[in-house]
Amino acid sequence: MSFGTAFHLIGALKTAGQSLPLLWRKAGPVLGVLFVVLLLGHLPHLDVWVRRGLIVVGVIAHTAAAGALYRVALFGERFAAAEGLGFGGLQFGRAERRLLGASALVLLFWSIVFIAGAVVLALFMGAAGLPEDSYRTPQALLRTLIEGAQPQGVVVGLAIIAVLLTLSILTVKLWLHRAATVAEHRLVSLNALSLSSGQTVKLGLGYVYILLPFIVLSSLMPPLMIVAGLPLGGVINLALGVGVFMPLSIAFLASAYRQISALRAKG
Repeated sequence: MSFGTAFHLIGALKTAGQSLPLLWRKAGPVLGVLFVVLLLGHLPHLDVWVRRGLIVVGVIAHTAAAGALYRVALFGERFAAAEGLGFGGLQFGRAERRLLGASALVLLFWSIVFIAGAVVLALFMGAAGLPEDSYRTPQALLRTLIEGAQPQGVVVGLAIIAVLLTLSILTVKLWLHRAATVAEHRLVSLNALSLSSGQTVKLGLGYVYILLPFIVLSSLMPPLMIVAGLPLGGVINLALGVGVFMPLSIAFLASAYRQISALRAKG
């Protein structure tokens, strides 16, 4: 988590903001498709098989959108088409298949670590003398930590924070796997752990800087009218997430990856 020889955070954020118009121009249609699919998936009273089908289509659309955005952010407007960028970002080629494979491996690894952490935490709680029904639900656990016997509650609370912090750091350290997969034309999954070594803090800070305005805006969104069974505020947040946050975050990670690769090439 050191700041060491790390990429230029402000430069990566500026690059992300400056590339937004280009990303919209080159990948606007696929982002529009993704927004519509996600919006349909949130409609109430959908048949269960229709909802499952929309989930599959949503995964495909999200992967295509990510592939398009990474191509443009990594290779620029001039070379993105040579890298397989389709018209409007509507493509599903080798890069997208690699992205699916890499994401599946990363998710599997993260799930294994999560399960291991949960098991260790459950054993720790049992060793601390907490009855099983005191942590079966989040509400029961919170009540036990606040109102239960001390200092067990404090110790267990610190253990929970440690597990969550470990999972959060692991998540950040794996963020570059998609940028590396597209840039290196190969499947990159756990290799991203070494790629992000020494860059974790800046990657996390940059992502939080991009995410924070969307969190604030979402929390301040007033109750608005219902559109097609959905609150208008939710529709606006979804549109901002797909049309602004996704391109910005991908452009930031792509810029960070390019800087880190250049730093490593220099030795």
